[in-house]
Amino acid sequence: ISNMGPRRLRRWHGLLQQRGLRISSLQVQFSLLATEPLAPGGVLEVCRELGIELIAYSPLALGLLSGRWSLDGPLPRGPRGALFRRLLPALKPLQALMAELAACHQISPAALALSWCRSHGAMPIPGLRRVEQVRAVREALGCSLPDDDRRRLDEVAAMLNVSMPANPFSSS
Repeated sequence: ISNMGPRRLRRWHGLLQQRGLRISSLQVQFSLLATEPLAPGGVLEVCRELGIELIAYSPLALGLLSGRWSLDGPLPRGPRGALFRRLLPALKPLQALMAELAACHQISPAALALSWCRSHGAMPIPGLRRVEQVRAVREALGCSLPDDDRRRLDEVAAMLNVSMPANPFSSS
């Protein structure tokens, strides 16, 4: 299933369990720029409690966490470019920390963002269009992010005054 909040997830889990069925996975937007699943009582906590795998879509936040985009270079056209122009100025502290940690682990920023998702117990499902994106996934699979690095990323992400737009189809 996808885009269920913690209350609805609990409700549906109970209803299906009464019929001998179980929810195996929940797909939600989850990244360093969409951290709502981490909230106390949020879907990540509920998934762990109920034995449901959390699948993270948009783990690279439309590419903002890939290390590819900055205000110094060309940006995508259309709505994505407008979103990037709005979000990028506030991402400098996160981008700096990601560059530092990626260099330390000898992986790309994209691989670091995917490893961060995995360090929280989520299975990221990035969109792949180019060979370097496949390499980032391979790098992420080979990287086990230390708890200290995960905490540093969590702290910086929590201090940002911007986030990805919420999916309008998500429930509570």
